[in-house]
Amino acid sequence: MRDRPFIEVTVDGQPVSSVFYSRLVSASLQDATGQDADTCELAFDDEGNALAAPREGAQILVRFGFRDVGAWVMGLYTVEGIEYEGGPQGETMIVSGRSADMRSDLKEPMSEHFDDATVGGVIRELAARHGLQAVVSPELASEPLPYVARVDQSALDFGTRIADRFGALFSVKGGKMVLARRGAGSASGLSLPSLVIDKSQVSEWRISGDPRPRFGKTSAKWFDRTTGRTEIEETATGLQGPERRLRHVLPSKEEAKRAASAEGERLSRATGSGSVTLAGMPEAQAEADLVLTGFRPEINGRWRAASVEHRFDTTYTTTIELEAPEGGKKD
Repeated sequence: MRDRPFIEVTVDGQPVSSVFYSRLVSASLQDATGQDADTCELAFDDEGNALAAPREGAQILVRFGFRDVGAWVMGLYTVEGIEYEGGPQGETMIVSGRSADMRSDLKEPMSEHFDDATVGGVIRELAARHGLQAVVSPELASEPLPYVARVDQSALDFGTRIADRFGALFSVKGGKMVLARRGAGSASGLSLPSLVIDKSQVSEWRISGDPRPRFGKTSAKWFDRTTGRTEIEETATGLQGPERRLRHVLPSKEEAKRAASAEGERLSRATGSGSVTLAGMPEAQAEADLVLTGFRPEINGRWRAASVEHRFDTTYTTTIELEAPEGGKKD
């Protein structure tokens, strides 16, 4: 059923002309995690300069789909640059855009502090200031933040810093400010379905184990005000190797536990990486779980989509960058 791919584009809410499609050479979309902006690059045959260039700041909505199947909204992007190239092979116009939610007000530095707050409360306050909907994973929303200071940080950097404390991801996409546990979906904060990809679907792949040392446990220090002593909290990673100890002393036992656990999850994701390229799969998103089948036993099993590139040119292909999930590579 997925043998007739197509692309649909609107600019500032208006459908583009037939000249747009006849001159389109390629469309490449990158779906990223965290505060890394999703990107869009459109390349056109610019012979005769017949296609009008979009204005800087224009809003481009891209859909990919298949005839007789349907279309998927791939993203809304703001035009931030246009490049013109020429030579013996002809002339080309390249339009670059970034996810429309990465507005300048989200990047402005600010200083403030929050007392006796929760993760959900802080994110909701930040989102309301910027006219965004707040989405926080339920298991993180009520986590306490007795005191947290923001010193000359943007909303993006501050949200990412809070997410790092809990081993989570922070992003702004689709009109939402999201703080989600890893594996919950970077764009919505809701669970993404696992995708099963068999070797028969894949045209190219590259898989490798990470050569960096593995750690059997992680630990973080915290200061106990009642005894005046520095204590240590440890977390097993499920891997084999020495201990990885965080340097900074944290203010409470609970924060030390969370920091050690988050570091253990980060280290477990470094136990394998790679990529797979296959026929267009518009439902593939960054942070989705993948199950590979039909490969070598060392490759088969559960992985995580670190980023996803969708490319439409003479055909439609999807390339998924892989990383090991929490707990390391599993069958």
